[in-house]
Amino acid sequence: MRTAIVSDIHLGDEMCSLINFETMAPEKNYEAFKEKAGQGNDYLILLGDIIDLSITNYELAFKVAKAFFQRIQKDGIAKSIIYVPGNHDFDLWHTVEHQISIIHQIAEGRPPRSFRWSVPGLIDDRTASPTRGFHLPGVKPGVKTLIDPDHFVGTPMFLNAITQNKDGSGKTSFYFAYPNLYFVTERESILITHGHYFEAYWTLVSEWIMKIARKDLAIGDALDIRELAAINSPLCQLACTGVGQAGPLTPLVRAIQHEVKTHNVDRIEKYLECLDEEIDKATRFGWRFWKEMGVDAISNYLKKAIPKGLLNMKDTRYNEDFIHEDAVLDRIRTYFAASWVEICDLNSQYGLNIPMPRKVIFGHTHQPMSWNDPAPRVSVVGDNAVSLYNTGGWLLHQHKGGGKELCGAAVFVYDSATGFTSHLVD
Repeated sequence: MRTAIVSDIHLGDEMCSLINFETMAPEKNYEAFKEKAGQGNDYLILLGDIIDLSITNYELAFKVAKAFFQRIQKDGIAKSIIYVPGNHDFDLWHTVEHQISIIHQIAEGRPPRSFRWSVPGLIDDRTASPTRGFHLPGVKPGVKTLIDPDHFVGTPMFLNAITQNKDGSGKTSFYFAYPNLYFVTERESILITHGHYFEAYWTLVSEWIMKIARKDLAIGDALDIRELAAINSPLCQLACTGVGQAGPLTPLVRAIQHEVKTHNVDRIEKYLECLDEEIDKATRFGWRFWKEMGVDAISNYLKKAIPKGLLNMKDTRYNEDFIHEDAVLDRIRTYFAASWVEICDLNSQYGLNIPMPRKVIFGHTHQPMSWNDPAPRVSVVGDNAVSLYNTGGWLLHQHKGGGKELCGAAVFVYDSATGFTSHLVD
């Protein structure tokens, strides 16, 4: 078996370094991607933030995605694609569940069913394993073995036709898992996930709900993966899909994002000044002048504090320190514990015998951490520890002076004969 893993391509973003946003032609880094990923892989794992629905509409994002997927099919990169959505393409997972749990159910005369917020994937490359190959436990019909030429997993996905030619040929098999993919070999067990749940914003709802309303939710002392993903789904959709589909608001938000990331807050300051004027008009309390003074004081404070805060804010993307922050390490521990509960359930229900992972591959930060270098370690369940590896990202980083560069992307490759390795592109 041979498998390649990449993340954070951001198809639809004009800063993508693999496909040109306007011409839909491959950029110069595409050749490096093709070389490092290799050809003839059994699977290409797309580890989130691939089709970027947060910054542009579906029509344009899918147009760019079609150009990319047709190209990798033409170049024979992989026979099948396993897609593990992240935060910027979270809505793809919502669409998959909508397709399976609502559209297909109703079309076949059955009532809709509840969304499954966690459908773990398993790649098992143990020679004697009865589930050798790719498997979605609990999804029927399942994959019998890697060498079965007619294998497929579950209901055919809507993305299968993105590479289809006019004569109907050229379809690509897309399989979706969320938020985890487990990879088990003769040597090791690995947890593969996009990594957005390691950042505070994407777990904001679950972290606070556990503090203030856990008993009312009728859940245990800790969330499992399904609960964590479900509780945080509204925030994921709002921030990383809703904005992308907001019509004339979308380009405005994108402009603000670019400016803030290059430490330019002139537009923000202008908007806050306008907001202050509107608040002043709406809060004229007449003789109750102390209320107006209080509102003015708060408004004036925010006018100064918000730009200052944005300038001092450390972005997760391109942040070398992110993975070493205590709050992030605590979040990884919590996430791993929830994943281990899921693994134990899978082992109990399906007899999969997945060992506790000792390594984690993730993306999200665009800061590659090579398989070949000493890896950061974090203590997890019991006295165990895991090593952390990162796939980097394929977006160009625009500096304050206007220059652009690729921070660094890593293609992780697995081969049954040699195990895992990674190849850095910078």
